[in-house]
Order: sequence, then structure tokens, then C-alpha cells
Amino acid sequence: MNRTGKQEIIKEMQGVLQTYSSFYFVDYKGLKVKEISDLRDKIKESMGSMKVVKNTLLKKASSDMELKPVEKFLQGPTAIAWSSSDPIPLAKTLVSFAKDNPNLKIKGGFVDGSLLSINEVETLSRLPGLIELRSQIVGLLQAPMSKFLRILKEPARSVAVCIGEKSKK
Repeated sequence: MNRTGKQEIIKEMQGVLQTYSSFYFVDYKGLKVKEISDLRDKIKESMGSMKVVKNTLLKKASSDMELKPVEKFLQGPTAIAWSSSDPIPLAKTLVSFAKDNPNLKIKGGFVDGSLLSINEVETLSRLPGLIELRSQIVGLLQAPMSKFLRILKEPARSVAVCIGEKSKK
């Protein structure tokens, strides 16, 4: 790869590191091409992206941005996965894929300015995602109102049942 190509990759990775607040580092050594393609497809389903980058280029991209702690993940074959929205679905995807394919090893992550270890990425993957949290909040907000309406309807329902039973006799 020539110098211009390397500079383009460094700029692209700087854009990724500046734009997105969550990204994960994985070791893909031992995965077959089909498995990597499956992983990329699953990552796309969770609204994320993945790119294999040379460690030296990723170090140069992160050094200009005060992301020095990330360098500890840049040893051996490294791929970076990032999410454009919620970091939890991508963590769930990576952890579940790693369970099915032991050759994929999660090195760690960086979410909202915090460095995450492997265990913290796994813990993050067990949390509900943003969509699930929103639906739980909506359910909590609706529950009291629906209970209240049920209580209001109950006397009228009881009267209707009594009248129905009387009419049968």
C-alpha cells in the first residue's frame, strides 16, 4: 500500500473515531471468510459497521485524538466495529457471535469516553437497548391509566352481567 492510501485510511479512521461515540475492537484471527461475512451482515443488522485496519494506521489515527488508552487493544489482528446509534445492540451482536465462533475474540471497547474491558463489553451486552428501554417506559406510563379505566368500567360491566343473567331467567 502506498503512502497516499495509508493517509486516506488514517483520515477515514479519524473520521470514525471523531464521529461515533462507541466502537469495539475484535481479534478475527482464525475466522473463515464466510464467518467474517456473516459477522459483517449481523453487524449491519444492528446498525453498525466493521473494518479491518492495520494497527499502526489505527494508532496514528487515534494518537492525534487523545485516545492513547485504545492502543492497548491494538496488538495482533484487529478489526474495529462501530455503531451509529445505540452501542448496546452492537455489543450484543459481537458477544453472541463470539459465543458461537470461539475464534472471534473481543479485545475491548470505547463507549462515551470510557474504555471497556472484555467483561464490561459482555455486561453491556446484557443490558436492554435504547428501543427496549423506551418501550418499557411507555408501558410503565400506560399501566396506571389502563388500570384506572378498567376500574371505571367494572361497575358498568357488573350491571350488564346482572341484567343479562336476569333476562335469561
